[in-house]
Amino acid sequence: MRIPIRILCVLFAILFIFQSETKAQNFTYSNEPLLSVISDIEKQTPYRFLYREALISDIKITLTANQNSVLEKLMGSLREQNIGLKVDSERFQALVYATSEQQESQRILITGYVLDANTGERLPYSTISWRDQGELFGISSTPSGTFTITTNTDSKKLSFLVSFVGYKPQIFALSFQNDQVWKDVSIRLEPEPFSGKEILIKGVNFYNASDTVLSGMIKVGAFSPLGETNAVRSLQILPSVSLSSAVNDGINIRGSASDGFQVLLDGQTVYHQSHLFGLLDAMNPDVLKTSGFYYDVTPAQFQAPLGGTLSLITRTGSLNKVQGSVGISNTATKATLEGPLAKGTSSWLVSGRISLMDEINWMNNQKLIEYGLDVNRPADIFFNREIPGRLIEEITLNDIEVQNTDARFYDLHSKIHFETKNGNQLSVSGYIGYDDASQQYLRDQTDVIQLYETTNEWQTNTISVNYNAKLTPNTYSVTNLGFSDYGSKYSKGDFEYPTRRQNNNNNGNRNAPDSSIIAELTLENSLQDFSVKQSFFSSFDGYSMEYGLSYSNLDVEYIERSIIRSSFLSRRTSQLVDVFHQVDITSFQNLNLNFGNRIHYFSNGRYLRWSPRIKAEFFTDRIVSFGAGFSRNYQFLNRLQFYNINSSDFWILTNEDQPPSAVNYYSAELKLRYFENTYLQVEGYLKNYENLRFHELNTGLVSTTFRNDEVPWFFENSGLGKGVEFLVKNKFGALTLNSSYALSSIQLKNEQINDGEYFYAEWDRRHQFSFVSELALSRHFDFFISWMYGSGAPNRLNLQQQEESPRLPAYSRVDATLSYSDLLKSGKLKASFSIYNILDRKNPWYTEVKQITVETRNRNIQASARTNVFDLGIQPSFNVGYYF
Repeated sequence: MRIPIRILCVLFAILFIFQSETKAQNFTYSNEPLLSVISDIEKQTPYRFLYREALISDIKITLTANQNSVLEKLMGSLREQNIGLKVDSERFQALVYATSEQQESQRILITGYVLDANTGERLPYSTISWRDQGELFGISSTPSGTFTITTNTDSKKLSFLVSFVGYKPQIFALSFQNDQVWKDVSIRLEPEPFSGKEILIKGVNFYNASDTVLSGMIKVGAFSPLGETNAVRSLQILPSVSLSSAVNDGINIRGSASDGFQVLLDGQTVYHQSHLFGLLDAMNPDVLKTSGFYYDVTPAQFQAPLGGTLSLITRTGSLNKVQGSVGISNTATKATLEGPLAKGTSSWLVSGRISLMDEINWMNNQKLIEYGLDVNRPADIFFNREIPGRLIEEITLNDIEVQNTDARFYDLHSKIHFETKNGNQLSVSGYIGYDDASQQYLRDQTDVIQLYETTNEWQTNTISVNYNAKLTPNTYSVTNLGFSDYGSKYSKGDFEYPTRRQNNNNNGNRNAPDSSIIAELTLENSLQDFSVKQSFFSSFDGYSMEYGLSYSNLDVEYIERSIIRSSFLSRRTSQLVDVFHQVDITSFQNLNLNFGNRIHYFSNGRYLRWSPRIKAEFFTDRIVSFGAGFSRNYQFLNRLQFYNINSSDFWILTNEDQPPSAVNYYSAELKLRYFENTYLQVEGYLKNYENLRFHELNTGLVSTTFRNDEVPWFFENSGLGKGVEFLVKNKFGALTLNSSYALSSIQLKNEQINDGEYFYAEWDRRHQFSFVSELALSRHFDFFISWMYGSGAPNRLNLQQQEESPRLPAYSRVDATLSYSDLLKSGKLKASFSIYNILDRKNPWYTEVKQITVETRNRNIQASARTNVFDLGIQPSFNVGYYF
């Protein structure tokens, strides 16, 4: 038996050697696409390739090699086609790039792209940093995901760190011993398995050492009362954004009115930012690739209103494979599908979302519609109970019995994307948003029951065409063409118009009762915006520039019918031409300097205006850094703000009689990074406003006997905003703690209102505090909890009299979210359950005079009284999504 066993062992050994040799020679390709070759090598070896699909999509490979020689032979095949392959055996990376015959001896030039490793999409505003001779350098990729590094160095090799929110950082090294010019370097970042949507907080457009700290602060999926992600609401954890109610028409940034905040989608202004009275975003978060929030000195390439800008970009769709997602929340269902038209060079994306508010009445859906339309909003009543000869038993708001409710919304996103081998891009994106809500109800009016109706409807259609082209190795051209069509209508049959008590100057009785008149209010608005923008981006040794011009043609119509104005119509058309340039300098030692200019010409009134912008930051890579900035911003398109209408947006244009709104904006900052896990930021600002707008229905805030007979809004208003803001971020392993505090004020002034004295704006809050905690409970579960606190807003009805409570009570709210994520064989599952206002606290929102019913022993009496209207109470929600 020994001989057969020995023979058997020898045979097994020979077979093992033969199989090993066979496995070592299993790379055989004949005219095979390079994309397929890379995919095959990645499956059979530990190497990962960094490449851009469009650069190599038309390259074919023919070779035969074993595992030890496949990369070397592939390098030789690519060299013949002017493609380089740089292999890093320590990190198991293979970098694919375009080679050049012209090499410079001293200056280093690197051009490339930052891409999503799974889909091939470009990642804008990514951070690329490196150290040379002990000094930290860095840049940000452009909005199209490209980057250019030009520098002089004595180093033969440099390592670069590339990072982007929600992705794993990537380190790559380049040797300059033989090559000083590296073109089409493509860095592919792997998405974090369970990362959520986040917002990039950027005060300036160039690299900042604190970017990675701030950009991870805002988890937009953790803040929404209706399950769907709400990016705008999530910004309220920042001290620069004022606390607001669940139902709102935008946010206030450092004292600005809500129309001073703009949202851009693929470069086009979104003229209505939310569905369902501000309860959720008007755009589906599943198709938004990234966002940047500018609240400080905004770069000159942006128009920049008086507050801030949130820039959103639609994803281009996967260049490699068909994929998608489906989801449901307590308010909507949604689906997204995307894939390549031609693998590696073009893609498509379609996404839709439609409401469930009418179909399923769960989690207070019907009550939310009532609340948004200002029907049966809960409130405290303040009424003098001393009625001579009568014993009051109960005081209630007038009875309202809801009859019919109808509410729906939808949004649709689409995008087609093309990319050439040399990196040029053409994309066409479209967006449609729609809201329609109405409610009929019976109202008891002095023992007479009447039928009323409140309706709200808006629709917006947007198309955007973008073409990005590389003109030289360090200069890119970006061309944008867009059109927006927006229309809205609001009608309320029983709008309550307050009638003011006479003030002391008119010898009135300060104890006269509050009263109101019920009558119809109708508002209509239409807006068309055609725009063209041509810009160029150039990068040089130590600085970069963006420069260009933009043109907009605006056509706006506003109609109002009210008890004050039986019929008002304003129709305006104007052209806006801007020329801009922006310069970012990083070559100074211990100084980053960012400055720009924007020249505006507005045809309606022939306004020629100059917007200078500058910001300097010192010692950005040190433990302590500081900076200061200044800008002057203009706003030619204003949105009217109503204290109790948050359903539709209504826009008006600057004209020859009403100059554009403007602000002089001064800011300063101090940042401390002494502890590895703690970041502290202190900022201060001063803002001088000019020519602000607010509607005459809001003037119950102050005493006035003046009424503007020409238009229903005031425009000769100045303002003074100032504040100090503190922000602290701590990270302790799986626990992240963020807290902020703001001490601020915003005062307005009009010579014909309040005797020409300053008065506080209705969105003013002296103190504001937020605390947000995120805890990774396990690999699959995360828990978020936040607490928002704000001192009371001004009392609208505080008329130049000695009121006992000049401000409303303080606002305090606790929200919580539990999220779950898991990787399945066929895709990814994400789910969350949230509770808004978990303590069900009655937070005062605004003060209004409402009609009430006073029940006495003998009869019911109709009267009017001041009320404090409450914000939304406890509201649970859920969201489930499957990504495949």
